[in-house]
Amino acid sequence: MNRLVGVLCMTLCACIMLTGCWDVKTISDYNFVTALGIDYAEGKYKIYTELMDFGSISNQEEGGDGGSERATVWVGRSEGETLFAAINELYKTGQQSLYWDHLMAIVLSKSVLQKDINRFIDSIPRFPQIRYNSWIFGTDESIDEVFKHSTFFNFSPISNLLHNPLVLHKQLSVIAPIRLNKVLANEGEPGETDLIPTLSMDKKDWEDNDKPQPVLFMNGAFALNNGKAQHSFTEKQLNGVKWVQPQMKRAVIPVVRNHKAFGMVTLFNPKKKIHIAAAKAGKPVFEMDLMFTGIIEEMLDDSPVELIRENAEMGIRSEVLNTFKIGIAKHVDLYGLEQFLYRNNNKEWKRLRSSGVNGELMLTEDSLKKVNVHVNILHSGMNDMKPY
Repeated sequence: MNRLVGVLCMTLCACIMLTGCWDVKTISDYNFVTALGIDYAEGKYKIYTELMDFGSISNQEEGGDGGSERATVWVGRSEGETLFAAINELYKTGQQSLYWDHLMAIVLSKSVLQKDINRFIDSIPRFPQIRYNSWIFGTDESIDEVFKHSTFFNFSPISNLLHNPLVLHKQLSVIAPIRLNKVLANEGEPGETDLIPTLSMDKKDWEDNDKPQPVLFMNGAFALNNGKAQHSFTEKQLNGVKWVQPQMKRAVIPVVRNHKAFGMVTLFNPKKKIHIAAAKAGKPVFEMDLMFTGIIEEMLDDSPVELIRENAEMGIRSEVLNTFKIGIAKHVDLYGLEQFLYRNNNKEWKRLRSSGVNGELMLTEDSLKKVNVHVNILHSGMNDMKPY
């Protein structure tokens, strides 16, 4: 009798413990969304989802044989009257549950950015699975083509520009990547301009067995202000932006004499100070101090270090002023100077804003009166200032 009671108790305990595993799900039971694309055309929202095979990601990251083929990327697409309606349409054909916790990037089309994007991304902050640290990009390309060519070589499909832009930004800072939480935080901030990096496809630089391999790169940015990006800028037009951004990790400047480069300097450790000068003709005037640490990477003649330093400083100053003027010509404050005035002298900002036309850019080409640049050259590498 005691033996029977013991067997029954063990069976009952096993049943109680096993019930906790009856509905367990593995990664094979979900479709993991790693990127979301949003477009708007003909009065409808069009969404694109990038799905990854996390089994192949694990194999490649652990050093498994990924082969020579790119990782498989699945692209889903649907449309609806609203963004949430379009997402629900996609659920109908998803075959398995779509899992949003691993969303790493959001790509917005030009048509979305030129409208009030707050209407388009209203559903995103409300969706509990989507995190606010996703990267935000814009593009003129077809979004599904961007997703199809986001992988590179036989690396993990999330080891690329779309999902981890900071890796490339640390190696060469051109346009700083931006996250969703910053875009949402800056919504409605007076004078705040967010630069949304533009994704394009390069089809010339890389080949695989003599076959061109399209890869993604950032070739400019959309200037987002008050929820709209009415203007876009090329990478060349934004040359001066990297020098004033605190996110800059490493940038290079050619040193030029008589329109010919005679060396290259790598710069890092940026420091910036902005000073508000007296208003001129009812407009604010600013001065900017920029400081960098530099290393001479290349020399083509025996120019003294002082000449190289001065030329580097002149080049940076020229790029900063030129980019500022390009922005002003399009009525865009690329350096956030109005936001600086709003934060540091709110009384003056209110006075200038009340005396102008509502919504009109407060700045002119003369608003950035002076740019002081100082470069501290640490060393010149192993050759110690000797050319080639």
